[in-house]
Amino acid sequence: MIPNLLLPLTDWNPQFFREVKGRFKPKNIGIAIAGSLAAQSMLLLFLWMALPSSIKDDYNRYCLSQGSYYERQCILDAAGNLLINWQLWWFDLFAILSWLLPLLLIVGGVYQLIADLAKEERRGTLNFLRLSPQTSQSILIGKLLGVPLVLWLAAIVAVPLHLWSASVAAVSTPAVLSIYLVTLMTCGFFYTGAVLYALLGKAQAWLGAGGAWFGYSIVFLAWQSTGEYAAGRLYLGPHKWYFLSINQSLLLSVLFASIICVLGALGIWKAINRRFRNPSSTLISKRQSYIMTLGFEIFLLGFAVRYIDKDFFHLIPDLISFIVGNTIWFLALMVALTPPRQVLLDWTRYRQNHDFQYHPHQRSLLRDLMSGEKSPALVAIALNLLISVAVLTPWIISWGDAKLQTTAFLGLLFSSLFLLICATLIQSTMMIKSHKRTISLAILLGLPVVILPIFLLIFRFNLNSNQALLWLFSAFALPGLVTASIQTIAFGLLAHIATLAILMTHATHQLRQAGKSELKALLAKRQI
Repeated sequence: MIPNLLLPLTDWNPQFFREVKGRFKPKNIGIAIAGSLAAQSMLLLFLWMALPSSIKDDYNRYCLSQGSYYERQCILDAAGNLLINWQLWWFDLFAILSWLLPLLLIVGGVYQLIADLAKEERRGTLNFLRLSPQTSQSILIGKLLGVPLVLWLAAIVAVPLHLWSASVAAVSTPAVLSIYLVTLMTCGFFYTGAVLYALLGKAQAWLGAGGAWFGYSIVFLAWQSTGEYAAGRLYLGPHKWYFLSINQSLLLSVLFASIICVLGALGIWKAINRRFRNPSSTLISKRQSYIMTLGFEIFLLGFAVRYIDKDFFHLIPDLISFIVGNTIWFLALMVALTPPRQVLLDWTRYRQNHDFQYHPHQRSLLRDLMSGEKSPALVAIALNLLISVAVLTPWIISWGDAKLQTTAFLGLLFSSLFLLICATLIQSTMMIKSHKRTISLAILLGLPVVILPIFLLIFRFNLNSNQALLWLFSAFALPGLVTASIQTIAFGLLAHIATLAILMTHATHQLRQAGKSELKALLAKRQI
């Protein structure tokens, strides 16, 4: 019998009602509450055992002490009992819960979402959901909210202890609320990422959960590395972003983290919404990519535009950091925009099967390459690179130093050519029939993007003109451009242009041949 309390859910979101009905069973609720209470009891017991013993009189973290830093001893009251620093004890409990609860929600939620969607895919019920009258948004929201529901119940049971420990430890209310707000935003980001991972056909829930644990650990370590300094407490966030001191204000820090999580989740949401409706489509459309790149470049530029003075030792490192972030963005964009092999074959056959000269109403090739859903991504990547250069140009022009400006624009040119080479390689690799094409591509791109820069940094090459040439063939040419001779730069530039021209010619030939073969096979079937 359906409880009357849950009936409104059937109208609001049938998928969420289905998840609640399937997971909110007395057995699951009992396990969640009992598990949460048991974990809290064990944590309290662990911290209780860490309290100083009345027998010992040596230093303990939780006893009030006196003496120098290396010779501190616990203080006894008149009755001979140790004086306990209970505020510190409760603060440690608060700190552990503040780390443990987000970890449980993020890692556990990611695991459950991937495992649930993989299970639905194996059983074939995911296709059944696609055919249901519900919208894809309704189904995905129901999954995101409903699958980790029991996990959230276990976390909510621990909230009273978390709030009580914060109260006794005299933690400010804004600090406590900021933890809950950032946890909600972070969970939204990781959960949408988990759904995208599952919709890409990745069924290894443990791998997704491991990635979430790694990402959360990096953020937590960054938070731990912040501390007190003379002017006040530092919070998680960049020191400067468009001249704003983010990490010196709790409000700015929370706002900054929330905006990043919300924008990231919205971008992933668009991808999973498209992928759920059509599993063979690209993750984002070309038109969406232009808007997303413009927003990302403006956001990324904030990390570079930090100082009023135009110092070489600020500008060049900031530009290198910008190019590193930009390279990661564009590699992800190539994966999101490159259609699968069969879609590329269909598009090529379609272009060859129609005489566009006598069908002017059909889309032109250039327009199709710029905004078509199934066309190759090379032209769209080039337009996105132009957007990136356009955003960065006013900042470089403001430097006022002609030599620095020339070096910066050369760095952008090398970076753009390298990324176009990567896009061409990705498209060519997608046309290969082998199932191991992803591994081949990872090796081809991993050498100049990861291995060569790390090798050059570890062995600390002196950047004379000859050794700077190695940097020009990596993904990050700017360090080499600073000291390279004109002949070296010219040689590197010609090598990049020649490589790009050869790869593009090969990719175009590959597409035409594949289209002809597909067309011949189709015509042969028709004749039969």
